[in-house]
Amino acid sequence: MEIRRIEGILLQQAIEQSKPSQAQKAGEEFRIKVLSSVPDVFLELSSGGSSTIKAEVSSSEGNLLTLLLKDGFELKAENRSSLRFFPGDILELKIEEGIPLTFRITGLYRKGYEGNILNLVLEGEEKFYISINPEKFMEDLDNSGIFYERKLVELLLGKLKPEELIKDKKAQLVQSMLVYAEELSSLLNMEYEQSVDGIKKLLEALKLKVEEFNRVSSSLKTLLFENLDHEEYIKLAKFFESMGEVNLLKAMETKDTLNFLRSFWNLTEKGVLSEYREVFEKLKDSEEPVVRDFFRLVIESSEKDARNVYKSFQEYIERGRSLLEFYNSKGERMESFLSRLEFIEHLQWLLAKQGGAFYIPIYYQGGKGGLMFKSGQDYSAVFRLDYGDSFIAGLLKMPRSKELLDVLLFTDTESMAEKIRAGKELLQRMLLEEKIKLRSFSVSVSTKEGVADIIRSNYGEGFFLLV
Repeated sequence: MEIRRIEGILLQQAIEQSKPSQAQKAGEEFRIKVLSSVPDVFLELSSGGSSTIKAEVSSSEGNLLTLLLKDGFELKAENRSSLRFFPGDILELKIEEGIPLTFRITGLYRKGYEGNILNLVLEGEEKFYISINPEKFMEDLDNSGIFYERKLVELLLGKLKPEELIKDKKAQLVQSMLVYAEELSSLLNMEYEQSVDGIKKLLEALKLKVEEFNRVSSSLKTLLFENLDHEEYIKLAKFFESMGEVNLLKAMETKDTLNFLRSFWNLTEKGVLSEYREVFEKLKDSEEPVVRDFFRLVIESSEKDARNVYKSFQEYIERGRSLLEFYNSKGERMESFLSRLEFIEHLQWLLAKQGGAFYIPIYYQGGKGGLMFKSGQDYSAVFRLDYGDSFIAGLLKMPRSKELLDVLLFTDTESMAEKIRAGKELLQRMLLEEKIKLRSFSVSVSTKEGVADIIRSNYGEGFFLLV
């Protein structure tokens, strides 16, 4: 499913009720429809239930695919999934319908050397990290948000319970974002698209409104002398009294803002306190229409005309205070949620688009770094954790066909290396409990640069399971 999209409405509807039409649409996200004629053997397989077929993508143009099967047979097909395929990709397909022949994608394998992702593991620094707990590592990983769209499909197909989906970090972010976005949309009286970009536009509109309100509010406080201390205010009042400004003094006393502003403007026109004239002029040219209209009438028109707009101006001030309160209490959290959502989507993009390994930035017992899994002829994992100026890095490999594990570890200090070597027997016992034999175990002292070169040379090439 499209990574950039927040499935807000879909999430809410899926939790409240699973509609058949939605389930059908979700299921189609992983389908390929065959366009060319096919041998009878495929039609026979369509009744087999669990049969799967592997096909290599020989060409991909838009939604049109050419698939090469094991016996050299070519199929022309329509890509109905939201996945993008490249020549050389290996698709694992399950037949769903016989006429027209339709496959469900159950696996996508892509061959290549994942240098970019490997660089992230060995050298990269992320803004956010996923905290992992070894005792519930798979649960932490599953609920990291990276698999949210897939779990949403499973929910719609009845394979996942709503309470399980809500444990997912992306689902939680989506829910929180939508609650805030609905409230903000109402405050701004502004429609928005339920997407990352749509909510960004809401936040941008909020910032612009708050910035202008702060300018208007600051200017208004200046004109109403609210920035003066008590002694300065009394001194100014006596000055107006000495000039015989009765109406202005009365307006000050009764807090009649409209009459005070009109009297004050007339005073600046006479050259008295003319430094305030610029403040009036700026408000007259405000980006907010209601502010602009009100001050133009204060300056240029009658009291009656200005009073007709004054109510709208007061409503603007109240609305501005509400927006400012929202921004101060929830705006920063919305920005944080958006950053985390984009962070998760960045990881999803790496998983889906890079055609390679599964990468996550991790935080574990004070250490920050990266972790990458690779599934090919061998299972392998590469990791790096930085602890201040020190680090631990490693490469783990296990053949698919045998319960054997090779461990290659690195650190930058001999004392740390000795501590790791001392844990070899404990590691062996733990692995034997899982019926895994430690075939090789190496701990070396090296620099980060040296480690990166060694791991790259041992990393090799292979096929990566993406779906």
